[in-house]
Amino acid sequence: MVKMQDVFKQILKETIAPLFKKHRFKKKGNNFVRTFSGFSWTINVQSSSLNTSEDVAFTINTGISVESLYGTYYQDEPPKFPLEVDSVMRLRISELKSTSDQHEDIWYKLTPTTNLDDLTEQIKQDIEKIIIPYFQQFQSLQDVIQGLEKREVQGYHENPHVLAVLYHECGDREAAKERLSRVFEECETDLERQETKDLAERLGFEITKSNS
Repeated sequence: MVKMQDVFKQILKETIAPLFKKHRFKKKGNNFVRTFSGFSWTINVQSSSLNTSEDVAFTINTGISVESLYGTYYQDEPPKFPLEVDSVMRLRISELKSTSDQHEDIWYKLTPTTNLDDLTEQIKQDIEKIIIPYFQQFQSLQDVIQGLEKREVQGYHENPHVLAVLYHECGDREAAKERLSRVFEECETDLERQETKDLAERLGFEITKSNS
């Protein structure tokens, strides 16, 4: 009997990997990355924790890894192969395909009765028509900033320090200081305030709580 895990590995090797390779992604395990100046497009093909030998489900996660966050914010060396799990704007294929906040989580499912031609065609369409066009809007750090700002307006919030670091990285020190000052005012704990002050100092700013 054919194990569905083996079929999944075959799809990853013969369908998914070649498509991302065509778009200049590099592969490591179930992860893919395409690196630009200062940031990377990241992909993770995630297997369900509930998989069995006859029932396998997997999905595709996307993200944007920003190199400057490592030195300034994480205070660590940037990875040579950035991963989706360490990225900002982490979105699953179901979120990219959805036109509203209400959407069903998409998992590609493999069972002994799965029509493999239909499934692989669906995966190809999702990569070529959804994922790649989504990534193509991010060609610079400024594009990443705009993407983060747009999501914030829509009510999706990343770590509040991320935009401050990116503003600073792109030369807008005033926007970075203003952002951190606002974040500092909104902090609810002493630990959050200290983290924000420490980041401001690393960026060359001094912020204090206003009297208002």
